Amino acid sequence: MQSLFSRLDPLVELQEKLLTTLAKEPPVLLSKGGVIAKGIDAELDELRKIAFSGKDYLLEIQKREALSTGISTLKINFNNVFGYYFEVTHANTPKVPEEWIRKQTLVNAERYISPELKIYEDKILGAEDKISVIETRIYVDLLKYMLDYIRPIQLNAQVLAEIDVLLNYAAISHANNYNRPSINSGRVLNIMAGRHAVIEKQLALGDKYVPNDLLLDPDKQQIMMITGPNMAGKSALLRQVALIVIMAQAGCFVPADSAEIGLVDKVFTRVGASDNLSAGQSTFMVEMNETASILNNLSDRSLVLLDEIGRGTSTYDGISIAWSVAEYLHEHAHYRAKTLFATHYHELNDMEKQFERIHNFNVSVKESNKKIIFLRKLVAGGIAHSFGIHVAKMAGMPALVLNRAAEVLLELELQRATAPFDQTSLPLRQAGEKPIIGAVQLSMFSLDDPLLIKIRDSLKSLDVNTLTPMEALVKLHEMQEWFKL
Repeated sequence: MQSLFSRLDPLVELQEKLLTTLAKEPPVLLSKGGVIAKGIDAELDELRKIAFSGKDYLLEIQKREALSTGISTLKINFNNVFGYYFEVTHANTPKVPEEWIRKQTLVNAERYISPELKIYEDKILGAEDKISVIETRIYVDLLKYMLDYIRPIQLNAQVLAEIDVLLNYAAISHANNYNRPSINSGRVLNIMAGRHAVIEKQLALGDKYVPNDLLLDPDKQQIMMITGPNMAGKSALLRQVALIVIMAQAGCFVPADSAEIGLVDKVFTRVGASDNLSAGQSTFMVEMNETASILNNLSDRSLVLLDEIGRGTSTYDGISIAWSVAEYLHEHAHYRAKTLFATHYHELNDMEKQFERIHNFNVSVKESNKKIIFLRKLVAGGIAHSFGIHVAKMAGMPALVLNRAAEVLLELELQRATAPFDQTSLPLRQAGEKPIIGAVQLSMFSLDDPLLIKIRDSLKSLDVNTLTPMEALVKLHEMQEWFKL
């Protein structure tokens, strides 16, 4: 910090010029007036006195002329016909100076003007315009004077900006218990007890933010596949990692007990849901555009944060896209981008078995008395339950809807148990190899469909070796009739 202060140029001469020329509290706009200090221009001071102290100035003239002429009853008045004038009673007209000019005769008095009064009248009527012209001239002259100081002023501004940023870094780091990160030329990202800088400040009084450890190593743990219930904190975890990395590389301490950060050149995020209907792009299209941009601009030092890739389309389409994206990141021919991949597709947990640098994690919860408690803690291993119905209950969904949802969920889980989606059957793709399209064909029917069971049992009971062509046609016709029932 001392080295920064030593770079500041005090610019003593410029300071003195500014302090003497400008008012102590000038307005924001020059047109408001009052920018130039008193004593800089005699005409400006006189005009201000006339414009803003006109009555006092007229009284001074009246007192001076009354004393010099001996007319104690002398008065100065104004009308729209001939402006300011002296009013003298008939008894005192012999005392009127020769240079005064009679303008009007009344029953009891005479009205006169003098050269001085006429000059004052011209000044007071145009004082404000003249004040603006003079102030502008002096201000422009000041700007011209400052042209020689542009470079040192710019350098001072840059130094002051750095000091301002560093002082703010120090203040928030001290106030929020941030710690100094270790930044190196490696590629490992290792955060101990990391926190979200924004969320922890918004917690209710007495609540404490649950910190989490995180390790991304392109050689051992390149991709963290993170599952967990809705509202458990997956998205917050992704965001806090991005914030910690950006804060560290911006020169600030970070909300973590410690952080070892290999330099990151790009932070890619696909988080949240949005659309661009005016451009004809659905939520899913926007998601795919952003994901494509990430995959097409990777580098070896990229940090990729993906949240719920593929959720905007059908389940199996979404799983296929999410699987393929994760596989692409792992098998990339040139780069091993560090990746956090949050998903509700529990099928992606199977990737850990096939890809050595993909590891499963989950944000844990505790289930008690049909209620869930969010523990917010990142632990190793995947989970196969999203607790979506619990979250719907917390949102106030009607009980009738919740009960029916539970029934449908149970039925779907039973179907899934009898015919699981076998990800291990997917062919592995070598780096640089084109993807295989149509490698998996999904059935239209669940295997426990009563009609399919009936057809299966009927086929099993047939003896193909003794079946005549006519009997086969009759049997086929019989099965077709079952579909019409």
